Amino acid sequence: VAADIQHPLWYKAPSEKTMEIAKKDDITGIVVSDGQRGEPGFPAADLKLTDEQIAKVKAGNFTVAISMGWLGDDWASQQLIGLKESFEKFGIKVVAETNANWDDAKQIADLEAISVLKPDLLVSIPLNGQTTASAYKKIHEAGTKVVFIDQAVDGMDPGKDYAAIISSDNLALGMYLADALAESLGGKGDVAAMYFANDFYVTNLRYEGFIARVMAKYPDLHVVAAAGHNDPNKGQEVAQGVLARYPNLNGMYASWSIPAMGDVTAATTAGRTPDDFKIVNENFDQIVALNMAQNGFIAGISSQRPYDQGVAEATVGALTLIGEKTPSYVVVPPLKVTRKTLPEAYKTIYRVDLPAEMNQALSQ
Repeated sequence: VAADIQHPLWYKAPSEKTMEIAKKDDITGIVVSDGQRGEPGFPAADLKLTDEQIAKVKAGNFTVAISMGWLGDDWASQQLIGLKESFEKFGIKVVAETNANWDDAKQIADLEAISVLKPDLLVSIPLNGQTTASAYKKIHEAGTKVVFIDQAVDGMDPGKDYAAIISSDNLALGMYLADALAESLGGKGDVAAMYFANDFYVTNLRYEGFIARVMAKYPDLHVVAAAGHNDPNKGQEVAQGVLARYPNLNGMYASWSIPAMGDVTAATTAGRTPDDFKIVNENFDQIVALNMAQNGFIAGISSQRPYDQGVAEATVGALTLIGEKTPSYVVVPPLKVTRKTLPEAYKTIYRVDLPAEMNQALSQ
């Protein structure tokens, strides 16, 4: 990692524990991330409700509101499917579903509208842990139980003000991105990292995991530049700036799917080809999966498991509604995806077989 690299303002150097794990050849089965308040991560696969507990939840005739920060990508839609299928199984009625469309003010208004309905449970991803905090506190104070997706808000404590945060193991996810980029480049070359500029706990961890893994395992992979975007649709613009400054760059970690596809366009415009420029990204959306199948620029994906995350959020919600204590930080392991593992990974994430178009592209 270049000594003069401009890390984001929120960047924290990896801890000793993170660096120890980053040195290991295989991190499968290791919970790498701790929670925002330093809580150890609890594996989502170990969350269970007994038949008696499920009967108790059903008898409660509970209601839930879901407040999303955005919709329109596969991460959000798969998460919603996991939530709603589980709530239906538990007999919990969804009374509101909102989409803030990346706007803090809209999320605050959404939460105010939800508070009028007085749901028993709220499941939500806060876009900004500071600006939306009072809206969440108000809902909690009115008696609604809260389960957070990915991050909590300032001034609310686990076990007291909210049940739990459910998230991917984001440090591990970042480490898999470094592995994927290194593998696609034979372990050497000059690369850049495009990060989400906002101080958002989960995306911060991915960047930190990526940097830690490169430092620990890949001495010949040089991170020469880091650049931030504050809007996924600005990926192309940011990538163009980086490629103009570093025309011989060999690869880039390009945030999640939408910025990564912006990077694909930027690389194409700059006259680069998938043979001489490799892109890795988090989140296994259809657009990046297809690009990978077609032997495009996307060389590796480190995916969250959004459906499983939705199931875990609903499970924690159900437990907290009947007064059961839950772990305060629950993690779902990420999945590393390469072109070779694409069919199997697709089945894992989407629970259906690879679409014909991708299958055909793989056989080319």
